[in-house]
Amino acid sequence: MLKELDLTTLNTALSTASPQEVIRWAVDTFGARLAMQSSMQKTACALMHMAAEICPEIEIIFVDTGVHFPETLALRDEYQQRFHLNIRTVAPKLTWEEQFAKYGRHLYLYDDEFDPPGYRECCRLRKEIPFLEAVQGRFDAVIGGLMRAEGGTRSRIDVVSPDPRLPGYKIYPLAHWSEEQVDAYIREHDLPVHPLYAHGYASIGCHTCTTPIREGEPKRAGRWRHIREAHPERYKDGLYCGINLEDRRPRGS
Repeated sequence: MLKELDLTTLNTALSTASPQEVIRWAVDTFGARLAMQSSMQKTACALMHMAAEICPEIEIIFVDTGVHFPETLALRDEYQQRFHLNIRTVAPKLTWEEQFAKYGRHLYLYDDEFDPPGYRECCRLRKEIPFLEAVQGRFDAVIGGLMRAEGGTRSRIDVVSPDPRLPGYKIYPLAHWSEEQVDAYIREHDLPVHPLYAHGYASIGCHTCTTPIREGEPKRAGRWRHIREAHPERYKDGLYCGINLEDRRPRGS
């Protein structure tokens, strides 16, 4: 049975806890019903290393969309081998080619707001559904890497939030950390990071929808650039895939 948590009191208490303390609390609270999700970006690298030291048996869920950069998959393999992590790779039901055959076009090229189905449906099919199918019925809580410092819809996240899709809780040990703290942790522990960071990429997803950022652009400017730049007035805060429920909540809600 899903544990009932007093989220107001809990989030106040955890707001000053270190990420490691949050992870230990989550392990003590949920035990084998706890998982971690990983995108293989910097925050995920820090969390996977913490997990290797605190709870190496935890299942780490990685969604292979079928259109990741080869470097993303290589980094997954490096973490699995170097730190002996329990990484479980899950995939969409349809291959990239089967999805094209079913819909008659590449969904990522279209904006669902104007010509559905589009990139949001592509993300739902290739990211959200595989993730939820891997979690539902098996886990009551999932650790993720969102930070308030990322801004936009993430600027108000709590350390622990309900996610009715699971159903259960999302836990964000890095919620109150800065990007500088993540980078410092990675340097301190000499952790491998995605090589595309060195080539102007700031936020890395599928190769179909990720580009380097230009000087002066925000970090998410390279995600779904083709959609965002077609309607900049609508997408000032950037775009998200929807695998994290918090990214789908409008500001002020």
